[in-house]
Amino acid sequence: MNSTLESIAQLQIDSINVVQRAHYMPLFARLGAYDIGALDRLVARKRGPMTEYWAHEASYVRSELVADLIAWQRRGWIDRSDLFTSEHRELTDNVLSYLATHPGTTARELSAALDIQPVGEKQHWGWNWNDTKFVTEALFAQGRILALGRSSQFERRFALAEDVIDLQRAAVPGDKRSALRRLVLRAMRALGVGTAHCIAEYFRLPATQVAGLLRELAAERLIEQVEVAGLAENCYQLPGTVIPRSVQPDLRLLSPFDSMVFNRRRLERFFGFEYRVEIYVPQAKRRYGYYVFPMLYGEDFVGRVDLKADRKNGVLQAKSVHYEPGVCPEVSGELDRELGRMARWLGLAAVER
Repeated sequence: MNSTLESIAQLQIDSINVVQRAHYMPLFARLGAYDIGALDRLVARKRGPMTEYWAHEASYVRSELVADLIAWQRRGWIDRSDLFTSEHRELTDNVLSYLATHPGTTARELSAALDIQPVGEKQHWGWNWNDTKFVTEALFAQGRILALGRSSQFERRFALAEDVIDLQRAAVPGDKRSALRRLVLRAMRALGVGTAHCIAEYFRLPATQVAGLLRELAAERLIEQVEVAGLAENCYQLPGTVIPRSVQPDLRLLSPFDSMVFNRRRLERFFGFEYRVEIYVPQAKRRYGYYVFPMLYGEDFVGRVDLKADRKNGVLQAKSVHYEPGVCPEVSGELDRELGRMARWLGLAAVER
């Protein structure tokens, strides 16, 4: 698990639980059946190797990246301390004081401990947040507090930053430019080969600055500019990147928020595979289904399967299956085997296809 997390650097978090929560699925696709409790314990560990911050979206990320992500985070719509009243500033002091002695406390628990009442109507733009939620989200965006995992209700368990990550290790001295260099090189390590857009999108970095930095890094020979068949755009890789001559043709199902597929433009350019998440599309207008997993067979995307875990009846439902044109017949048998493996991991008794 550790080597996989070191390689991809982030697991995107999403509350949707149609099959399994999004951050658990990428490790299953890469490792097979594993203990999800091990991941929960990892991100709940004080000064551990992984924690939560904004990366591509809300994600579990390598702890040493947090300071650099804070330097480039674009979540200004959350960090609205400019809207703080004197009451908010007083509450900030109370929250920090409480977390100093009670690390791992949710915003709801803070509200109860500090006697902050729920709001009756929207008092802040966008969400029906009470003042505790408003303050904790701002402090989280600033990196003054972080999270020791999430509760069973999927709430962040807040703690002071120094209780979550090793600040001496994470807060590497340097300016925003140095932070950008580190994030770009880490994104390239995760991607292997990518365009400027691919690399910028991995951590949601500003595209123009990333494109300029890539040219500089190539001139310094810290990265290599390469050509990819069928692409007119410049592509980049780290020196010494090994590209295998062939890939074992095992079938893997990738969740909609897997870092392999969350950049839809990269999927189309590099793999010729068009993919969209249709969760928010009205049912009558969906092409493939509600929660669709792309199928990766070897180095090719060969189809899509719409999955749902029917926990009440102990069944993993493959509600619909769509193959790409010309896909070899043995893929269907590979899909059956992978669905069976996933069902067993989820604790479900059967697959319904």
